[in-house]
Amino acid sequence: MSERATAISFEAYRATRNFAALDGLRAVSVFLVFSEHFGGIGWTRFSGWLGVHAFFVLSGFLITTLLLRERDATGRISLQAFYIRRATRLLPLYLLVFLAVLGLSWLAGDGSWAQMKAAAPYYLSLQNELAELAPLHMTWTLAVEWKYYLVWPALLVVFGTTPRSALAAVGFCIAALAMIGIGGHEWKLLLPQNYIGMLLGTGLAIALHSRRGFALLGGLMNHGVALALVLLLLLWQRRFPLVADRIGTASAIAVYSLLVTLLIPALVAPRTWLARGLASKWLVFVGHRSYAMYLVQYVAANAVIAALPGLVVGTPLLLLSFGLALLLSHGLHRGFEKPITAWGHRRAAAVKRSPAPALAGAGAALRAETGHSPLL
Repeated sequence: MSERATAISFEAYRATRNFAALDGLRAVSVFLVFSEHFGGIGWTRFSGWLGVHAFFVLSGFLITTLLLRERDATGRISLQAFYIRRATRLLPLYLLVFLAVLGLSWLAGDGSWAQMKAAAPYYLSLQNELAELAPLHMTWTLAVEWKYYLVWPALLVVFGTTPRSALAAVGFCIAALAMIGIGGHEWKLLLPQNYIGMLLGTGLAIALHSRRGFALLGGLMNHGVALALVLLLLLWQRRFPLVADRIGTASAIAVYSLLVTLLIPALVAPRTWLARGLASKWLVFVGHRSYAMYLVQYVAANAVIAALPGLVVGTPLLLLSFGLALLLSHGLHRGFEKPITAWGHRRAAAVKRSPAPALAGAGAALRAETGHSPLL
């Protein structure tokens, strides 16, 4: 199949409402995280924890793509509607799992109860990265994403009136993070490596949203590039400790995030072999439940160990924990997560139908004054 045959047109890309292959990438990423936590030494050498940085790239790409398309469709970005959608998508399930783990820790009567009590103020204020080790320590990633959600959409409304200005805002943020990294500051609330992936995904979304940027990146939408990037990602994960020793952990994570970013164009082109594979029904099924799976992973693992007391960290625990987490997440997805998310979308749609506030309309007003088009 030729490069032209595997690519997607700009019009088709802009009309696509669901990128199934990105859900498949979520499924792979959440399995990588499980492998790091429960697979043992045979799996940890693959640095599965890097899967969270793939999630960060996807978050930046998808959130920015949706915001840009909203502005094209309605002439503005409603920050209120955005925050309603994000809050109802992330917080109810997170709080439900938090309460469940808090209750289970109390019933266990072991050290986990003291850990959860000490960490609770941070967990409830979404400053999870400041908490000491506790049963929900992996939720530091949710706190990182929430800070991005609070800041970036507002920056896009104010500064992103054209693709150039939006990319400039992304570049400024990356430069600021780089300066923090060069300065050697150890700010737990603002570690550069935790935000670089979201900003790279954001930059890609802005570029692909413009006709000229889409044309420049079209060369990434083919089988050869997809294969090369997958091999590079596998090599980077396998050799990550050695690479990190040479160039530093933050720089090694930044390169990994860049490779994931460069892979996304091949995934939004549905004819590439990689996109077809990741868009399989099984992977999409897991991908849709990956957030819940990420939250309940330790609940599932502890349940497996309680049922099979002799089981230790290794492939059996990994597979059983992953399967049980998927089962639990499916129930949560259908009975709790999906209904609340649907309500949030309805509420956000009602907000968007209301008159535009001054800030949300600033971008459209500036375009009217300057004659700038949202496309390059």
